[in-house]
Amino acid sequence: MLFKNIASLALLQYATHASAGTNYTSQALDPQLTNTIGDKGGPTLYYNGSGPVPPYNETSPIPAPFTPLYPTNQTENYFYNQVAAIVANGSNYTTKCEKCLASTNIFHEAAISQPVSVITDLLIRVWNLTDFPIYAVTGKSEFSGVGGLGPYWAQLFAKMNESTGDYQAWCYYQWDTCTVPPTIEIDENLYFSPKPPAASVVPKPSGKTINVLHLSDSHLDPRYDIGSEANCSQYLCCRPYSTNTKLHTGISNASVPASRFGYLYCDSPPDLALSSFQSMPSFFNVDDISFAIFTGDIMSHDNDDQLSRAYVEYEETVTYEVFKAEMGNIPIYPTLGNHDSLPEAYNTPNNIDGKKSAGANNIFSWNYDLLSSMWEQDGWITAAEANYASTHYGAYAHTTAQGLRIISINTDFWYVANIFNFFNFTNPDQSGILKFLIKELESCEAKGQRAWIIGHVLSGYDGTNGLPNPTALFYSIVARFAPATIAAIFFGHTHEDQIQIFYDYSATSKNGTLRNTNDIDISKPLTMGFIGPSITPLTGNNAGYQRYQVDAETFEIMGIQTYFANVSESLTWIRPVWEFEYDARSTYNVNGTWPATSPLNATFWTDVTYSMLTNQSLVERYNLLETKSSVVTKNCSTAACAKQKVCYIRSGSGGQGYACPHHDGPF
Repeated sequence: MLFKNIASLALLQYATHASAGTNYTSQALDPQLTNTIGDKGGPTLYYNGSGPVPPYNETSPIPAPFTPLYPTNQTENYFYNQVAAIVANGSNYTTKCEKCLASTNIFHEAAISQPVSVITDLLIRVWNLTDFPIYAVTGKSEFSGVGGLGPYWAQLFAKMNESTGDYQAWCYYQWDTCTVPPTIEIDENLYFSPKPPAASVVPKPSGKTINVLHLSDSHLDPRYDIGSEANCSQYLCCRPYSTNTKLHTGISNASVPASRFGYLYCDSPPDLALSSFQSMPSFFNVDDISFAIFTGDIMSHDNDDQLSRAYVEYEETVTYEVFKAEMGNIPIYPTLGNHDSLPEAYNTPNNIDGKKSAGANNIFSWNYDLLSSMWEQDGWITAAEANYASTHYGAYAHTTAQGLRIISINTDFWYVANIFNFFNFTNPDQSGILKFLIKELESCEAKGQRAWIIGHVLSGYDGTNGLPNPTALFYSIVARFAPATIAAIFFGHTHEDQIQIFYDYSATSKNGTLRNTNDIDISKPLTMGFIGPSITPLTGNNAGYQRYQVDAETFEIMGIQTYFANVSESLTWIRPVWEFEYDARSTYNVNGTWPATSPLNATFWTDVTYSMLTNQSLVERYNLLETKSSVVTKNCSTAACAKQKVCYIRSGSGGQGYACPHHDGPF
């Protein structure tokens, strides 16, 4: 996930406290450039970009251009001068929204008539003029060279159309200049048959359980620099160039030197990542784990002009090699995260070039091929499933040895940072990924088979990540197939330990054939979304993972235990220290009324939300556990914050989360 705000005051206050009271161990600052933890035959992992880690300045292939549809004799200066006039108020546009819409249209006209190089140059020149936000040092390094985003943006602009709301959506979600577009209503008849009575029947618990591991957001950082500034002013710390501009510190005089075991504002160094697996036998018998799920995000949070295809391939390869070495014959079922592609978060529909293809010509097929082949090689999915994943955005469906159907979908197709979601904006499923999900669930329903859905970017919660239209259709899919077929849903992305509840619709939600997916009935809970804690501490969190007790037949979640490493203490460690954090049932069953034999289902968690509205200490406990008990957790001690948390937890789509109050709590 991309976080945009660091709590500078809390960061500085904690750094002062840490520097004054810490005795650093020699092991924490051992400058060895390879991992000191891990003995199961996995790959050697590196620090500070050493060894085979690709350099910062490596460039990558760019996508083939679309043939200009309407070639003209206009020049680059013609388009640039129009945008410059709008920026300088030398036009008839008065509001920021009008200016953004007009500028977007100019880029559209340029993209359908000019070579890609012209669009790239225009983007650089407009950045030089306006200094709009980017994740790079300069506009040139963002849109050409290592960043190389210009050709991708050219494809987007060529496909955009004002009639489908693309301009308004682009100007709201990317530039915050227009009002939020309305969420479309869903005609469910176009996607699936009406819900039969049997689909509302919840299977009874079997009384038998299996153990399942949930890993998420590993974000291994092979460029992590031991001893560098871990208390930096930039977004990602623990790099050789990290500085604290308020304290005037850097690698030579770091206010908090980066422990080789990790820190609050850094991605996972090799020893921290490996220690998560090494810690497991201290808490449970690893041989009792039936399988694991990994809800995505492998890459470190580098800027756009520091990433390359070679770096992505390196990170993905060594991460899955580590997973296989550490977990052995225990299968792991992964899903793609937004940091599992290049450029970050970008994915395109297979037919973006106007041709109907199976995906072999998709500009991201190299990545889908790499990942699916590794998953097959490791024995996690079959050859047929890998072949489907390679041509369908990494998506697959697999039946475990226990009989559970795991359906993995690419949630970048509803992620706000995927620019290719901003053409044909009112189509909630232009990639077909949700049609694939429906087909799988229909098959499960026909066979009486239970299913888990795994993805990376959560569909709801605070509404800042999942776009309303595709998550509206997803919500309708969940409402159609839960609780009888869908046993649970799993996400990652936020780096927090969170939950979201899916409810049935209210009686007033449907007008003719159209469904208002924001009109839900919280007296009718259906199923749960579990948002797994991250291994990476970024940003301001601790490292963590979870173990589930799962009903062996219904595949409902019966128990959850969370384990964490308090990285604020990492400079005092001889090796990473992992601890048991909490058990969900004992923590949240505050009245002791929930039967021990009943699952931690949507009804249980709905009761928890009601308790939160009257028990502030319970809200504060949830708030702390979200961050894996981080020492810099922001306060949530007001009734307004409690209402915000409850609203987020009860929001399963982007539109629902967007309607929550956003200024009453820490997140």
